[in-house]
Amino acid sequence: MKTIKYISLILILLSISCCVNQKQKDEKEIKNTIKEYWKAVKTNDLQKCNSLIYDNETFFGVIQGEFYFLHDNYNKVNPNDILLKNIKIKDTVVMFAENKQKYVQYTIKKENDTTYLKKPLVITFMFYKPVGFNKIYNPVILENHIGWDK
Repeated sequence: MKTIKYISLILILLSISCCVNQKQKDEKEIKNTIKEYWKAVKTNDLQKCNSLIYDNETFFGVIQGEFYFLHDNYNKVNPNDILLKNIKIKDTVVMFAENKQKYVQYTIKKENDTTYLKKPLVITFMFYKPVGFNKIYNPVILENHIGWDK
C-alpha cells in the first residue's frame, strides 16, 4: 500500500514538473519570436518579419504596411530597445482552455501630446499553440496607428 502511494506521489510530481518545463519552453519561444520581430523591424528586414507571421501570404499588404510604420517610427516606439526588455506574456480569457491564446501587448503613449488627444499606440502579438509559438498568429498587430506618428 505504501509503495502505491509513493509511486502515485512520484507520478504527480513528474507531471507537475513536465508542465512547468513546457510552460518555460513556450514562453522562451514566444520571447525569441518577439525579439526576432523587433530585430527585423529595426534592420528593415521585411522578409524575416514576414516569415514570423502565420498565414503571411494572405495578409502581406497589412503586414507590409505595419512593418514600414514600425520601422519608420522605431526610435519613438522602441527607444533603446526597451520593448525587448519588457516582454510580459499573458493568457487570453476564453471559456474553453483548448482555445486559449497567449499574447504580448505594449501601449505606447505619444510623448509630446500635452493635450492627450492622441490615443496611445497599442501593439499586440497573438500566439496560438496549434500553429506554434514561433509564429505570430494574428497578422494585425497595430491599433490606433493611423495619424499617431504626426
